[in-house]
Amino acid sequence: MRTSTLPRSRELSEAAERQMRAWALRMESQQRLDEQAAAKPPQQLIHPYVTISREAGIDAGGIAQSVASKCGWKVFDRELLDYMVEHYHWSRIALDYVDERTASWFHETFGKWLDGQLVSQAEYVSSLGKIVLLAAQHESTVFVGRGVQFILPREAGLSVRVIAPRKQRVERIKERRHCNQRDAEKFIDETDKGRADFVRRYFHRDVADPHLYDLVINLEQIPRDDAINMIVNEAKRHEQRVSTEGSGRVSAQRQFRRLNQP
Repeated sequence: MRTSTLPRSRELSEAAERQMRAWALRMESQQRLDEQAAAKPPQQLIHPYVTISREAGIDAGGIAQSVASKCGWKVFDRELLDYMVEHYHWSRIALDYVDERTASWFHETFGKWLDGQLVSQAEYVSSLGKIVLLAAQHESTVFVGRGVQFILPREAGLSVRVIAPRKQRVERIKERRHCNQRDAEKFIDETDKGRADFVRRYFHRDVADPHLYDLVINLEQIPRDDAINMIVNEAKRHEQRVSTEGSGRVSAQRQFRRLNQP
């Protein structure tokens, strides 16, 4: 029986055509991937940071300023509230009412309905997270309070807790606020409770738990300047370790997605 075969040249032509189609498909697929990658914003990394948690009556803002000055970093304490006032056009009084305070059920439930100028604590915390992430991806920063150590990736920063005896803290409040012993003690108790309630409500942590911090400093026996130098030295060591190991190279986008998970 006679068998028909394609000419050798036609076989080669069809094989070449199939190969060219495969190359074209691969090139088209790669081009789509390149276009998608180009459309994505560049990944912003979290810079090394320090968070300072404190008991009421401790000059954590002053300590943070000194640490930042020695490290050449930025400071965010009440500056966080200043940014919210400017960016969101919120009242500073409304922010002071929800900043590290015990949440009011009535305020959270009916506040916005009764007065559109009020800021709910949930709104405040959501905006706080966004601002903190923007600041940390922009430059190295020292943050004071507000549970920031639970917002940023743990491995990228140094978490510090500064404490002191109650008597020492009360005396400082009496001097700073020009008040008597009773009013100073009331301020200490209410402030510490508000901060603890705030962290427990939104971050599900006990702010006084020493295991949550890399460094706990008691100012009873450690002078303020020595405490500042301890934080600076540890911050520099941590920055060097992060730079060498790359352990802190966490993207702001990934951290923001984590914060918004239910």
